[in-house]
Amino acid sequence: MKNQLVRFLSWDTDHFGHRMGRAKIHRLDEESYQLLKDSCKKADLDCLYFLADAGDQATILELQRHGFIFVDIRITFERKVPDSSPPRSDGNAITRSSIVGDLDALAAIARDSFRSTRFFADPFLNNEKAATMYQIWLRKSLNTDYADRVVVAEVNHESVGFVTCHLDRQSSAGKIGLVALSQSAQGKGLSQTMVLHALEWFRGQGMKRVSVVTQGHNIAAQRLYQRCGFVTRSTELWYHKWFRNTP
Repeated sequence: MKNQLVRFLSWDTDHFGHRMGRAKIHRLDEESYQLLKDSCKKADLDCLYFLADAGDQATILELQRHGFIFVDIRITFERKVPDSSPPRSDGNAITRSSIVGDLDALAAIARDSFRSTRFFADPFLNNEKAATMYQIWLRKSLNTDYADRVVVAEVNHESVGFVTCHLDRQSSAGKIGLVALSQSAQGKGLSQTMVLHALEWFRGQGMKRVSVVTQGHNIAAQRLYQRCGFVTRSTELWYHKWFRNTP
């Protein structure tokens, strides 16, 4: 019988070595917590992810009362696709679509660019595996159809940053997945250039809106998306609940 309250996460389970799941519900009281707990037990979970609305104080208090760990503020930004947003160039920098030879340089950037995410905030998840997760995400984006396009920033023939792009043609909505730039290339406006390039590509694909998610304490990313015309659509809170395999 299909679990009505919990979705088992097979990839997370294989990667982190713990049985992981995500709650299908976003509101919680005592009764629903007991039902959720029973569902986790039936699924034999070690850890449950729960995403709550930041304004739902009753749910937040219930999560805290039952030992959920707060791990992240999830901010979703959104904007209409502009009628025209030509990519900018800065000196020797260009933006382009990814090629096979980009993987090694970009994988090194991916490894160190997402330390502010919930997978590093959770004290019971292995940081090495968390870093590797983003390298795998990038590799899948480059080598499979996981992403519909990867925009790359290049300086002096060196790949220094990337943006992964995803399409939902049914709803005419695009999504930016990962955005990363090497330390040496920061401070030159290249992140904004890459995002603008992505917006131009989304426009060419007939998308009407584009969204992107970042962390509440990642002020630099928030400022980037605001400069690119994005506005806040929602603010949510990530919590993790560990049932075993913790000290």
